[in-house]
Amino acid sequence: MKWHSMTVEETLAALDSGPNGLSTEYATRRLAEHGPNQLENPSKPSPLKIFLSKFKEYLTLVLIFAAAISFIAGETTNAYVILGIVFLVAIIGFFQEYKAERAMEALRNMVAPEADVIRDGKIGSIPAVEIVPGDVVYLDAGDKVPADGRIIEETAFEVIEAPLTGESLSIKKSATKLAEILPLADRRNMVFMGTIVAYGNSRIVVTATGIDTELGRTSGMIGPKPEEPPLKIKLDQLAKRQAILVFVISVAVFALDASRGSPIMDSLISAIALAVAGVPEALPFVVTLALAFGAKAMAKKNAIIRSLPAVETLGSTTVICTDKTGTLTTGEMTVREILTYRTIEVTGSGYNPEGSFLVEGNPIDLRDEDLDQLLKIGSLSNNADIESVNGSWRVVGDPTEGALVVAAKKAKILDKARRDYSRILEYPFDSDRKRMTTVVESESEGLIAAMKGAPEVVLNSCIYIAGPNGIRTLTDDDREKILSISDGMAERALRVLAFAWKPMGRDDPLEVNYIESDIIFAGLVGMMDPPRKEVLEAIRVCRVAGIRPVMITGDHRLTAKAISKELGMGRSEVIEGYQIEMMNDEQLLNKIDEVSVFARVTAEHKVRIVEALKKRGNIVAMTGDGVNDAPALKAADIGIAMGKTGTEVAKEASDMVITDDNFATIVSAVEEGRRIYGNIRNGTSYLLSVSFAELAMIFLGLAIGLPLPLLAVQILWINIVAEELPAVGLSVEPLHTDIMRKKPRDPKEPMPSRGLLIYTLVIATTIVTGSLGLYIISLQMGYDLSYARTVGFAALGFFTIFNAYSSRSLEKSVLSMDPLGNKTLILGILGSIIAVLSVVYIPFMQSIFETKPLTMESLGIVLVVASMVILAAEAMKRFLPGLR
Repeated sequence: MKWHSMTVEETLAALDSGPNGLSTEYATRRLAEHGPNQLENPSKPSPLKIFLSKFKEYLTLVLIFAAAISFIAGETTNAYVILGIVFLVAIIGFFQEYKAERAMEALRNMVAPEADVIRDGKIGSIPAVEIVPGDVVYLDAGDKVPADGRIIEETAFEVIEAPLTGESLSIKKSATKLAEILPLADRRNMVFMGTIVAYGNSRIVVTATGIDTELGRTSGMIGPKPEEPPLKIKLDQLAKRQAILVFVISVAVFALDASRGSPIMDSLISAIALAVAGVPEALPFVVTLALAFGAKAMAKKNAIIRSLPAVETLGSTTVICTDKTGTLTTGEMTVREILTYRTIEVTGSGYNPEGSFLVEGNPIDLRDEDLDQLLKIGSLSNNADIESVNGSWRVVGDPTEGALVVAAKKAKILDKARRDYSRILEYPFDSDRKRMTTVVESESEGLIAAMKGAPEVVLNSCIYIAGPNGIRTLTDDDREKILSISDGMAERALRVLAFAWKPMGRDDPLEVNYIESDIIFAGLVGMMDPPRKEVLEAIRVCRVAGIRPVMITGDHRLTAKAISKELGMGRSEVIEGYQIEMMNDEQLLNKIDEVSVFARVTAEHKVRIVEALKKRGNIVAMTGDGVNDAPALKAADIGIAMGKTGTEVAKEASDMVITDDNFATIVSAVEEGRRIYGNIRNGTSYLLSVSFAELAMIFLGLAIGLPLPLLAVQILWINIVAEELPAVGLSVEPLHTDIMRKKPRDPKEPMPSRGLLIYTLVIATTIVTGSLGLYIISLQMGYDLSYARTVGFAALGFFTIFNAYSSRSLEKSVLSMDPLGNKTLILGILGSIIAVLSVVYIPFMQSIFETKPLTMESLGIVLVVASMVILAAEAMKRFLPGLR
């Protein structure tokens, strides 16, 4: 029903209720009918489900299949090692996601646990889950609204609806009947579950509970992620291609070897050796490790990753859709400008009472009478306060009044004003009066009336104005000029209040018409929720990196336009929600590339914007904190919720939670995501080049009639130990300074890309040429098969080691990089060297791997030949543009 377009009496009648609420008996029956007043609990995966999900990746399934074949062929050592890798990957992924879920548990807190309800004509507290439609609820400043309701009566009642509508300022409410067709943000006689009472008090009759509320309806729009993460898709495609390649070649080798009269079991073992060579066992481990280390690094930068693939998705982001309030801005109203007979700029940001007062860039004396008088009026006609909690400042009460209190404290006026003056009476602000007036008393000045309110209303009460030479008569020209200046400030998205005062005699009547007449105009104050200092630089970084920031807010057009202009976001055009309503999907798609600021939007509009951007081929990151953001968070490629101000619904819909609610943190996370993707890309090339080389070495050796160049156990030692230790180092390669100077990669780019595949094949060709060549030469020189295999094994091992070092960057020459810049890689390389040499020279290892000790001459030749891979890599980086 359209409750906002009904009178109070009609609403109560439709709900079968009255001013004194329901009876307890009737409320109990309604609770059974409507159910508890709660949203459906978000389904949280059990630890077992999280763990089992790690075995669904295609590459993991390929490894499990390879292990099964090894068991069948009697190669149990191979099978156990492969299964060990599979379980290690699953355990790392499990613990990372489980820790993220535990972190999310600490952030859960949305619906008010109790509410003051009138039942049987008496007011009392009951659990919020027991509220039913028709209940009459009493709301006071600071309360969370427990259900949707129609206002019955109110006193100076204001509600912060940012969690639901995105509106940054508190909304003044009234019980007045409204027009039937109104957007949610303009239904001023309604309150909604999950919003917060900022000021005053009210009685409401509950119109909807639980999933029938606006909050419940919005949360119901949130479905599962429509697509798999880009990285998972690419790795699955890579795994499928690799599995097909390995299967075809293994079958060919089995058939070839068997056709030559080899025993069937020997032919099967050769095929298994090939399969082991072709599957990059370390790849799932390296990818998971890179993502897990990335998630850990992001946690230190105030970002909690809820799903590991989201780390990489951030790195491919081309558009960041961001809310305004609290993300681009501080979320804290701040006085920016004061107009008396001069214009005074106020510096500082948020609720921290530090800043300066400047005229034409120069500091002024805080004792100047015009500044002192105006801020004193702002302090005395005020019910807010500020307090320091754990080193940060917060406002208690209305944010607008809080901004005035902060400005007065900056000017060292607040404490003295409140100490010297005591309040006699107050005529509160309401939607009809549009002003607030107090009468205060001090020993030195007697009675003083202090007024603040809308400029046109305050000016109507004034007949005098304070100027540089004292108080004079307010002229019509003065009024016109002041209102013109006020309009100009409003166009710059400043919220403008006017201030006035008058001295009173102790015998003067304390009657509102007398108090609010013939008073002295003191000036105007312009305030706004200012941009965060660090966001301007973050947006500059976005532009350089080819990332487009888009503002999507429920706030007013002028406010959105002013903030976007100050931050340099997009062009001047702003599209409002009602304009989106008038567009079909094709029209919105045609417009989406031209506009970067959207205002007065609803949850449905946000989803349409995100989907239009995705249809344009973008990887979209969506940030938000309100319930109205949650559907779009889920629809985006990566949803980013705010940890401080974010609602439970938004957090549950997200892939990542920013604990400091800062846009700059998101840009930092994108940078980290790019680093991680680069490391995964480098590691993939490194591992595939070795796997391709092993495949080719065995296939070509058998194809030309040579004995099996490497045993399965030797290949497995290279893949699992010698290859994997440096791969761990590659997964944590530090950030390169130029990473945010590049444009985002093509989201459709496969893994590996064309350029990367060419590079990988050239490196693989270099490795197989050197390793197989040394094996063949050793046989021709008369060495026995075990010695020749040892030469081939050592060559492959050291090719792998040199290749790992040159894979630190596939764009920059490793010769120009700090050789000790990645200590984890250096330790991995040392471990790999030990792993290769131990198989060659330690007697009990020789018996397991069927190797023989190499002479120093043979080892020296192996080292020289293997180092050629660095030269090949340097040539490819220089002449292959597809790598950049």
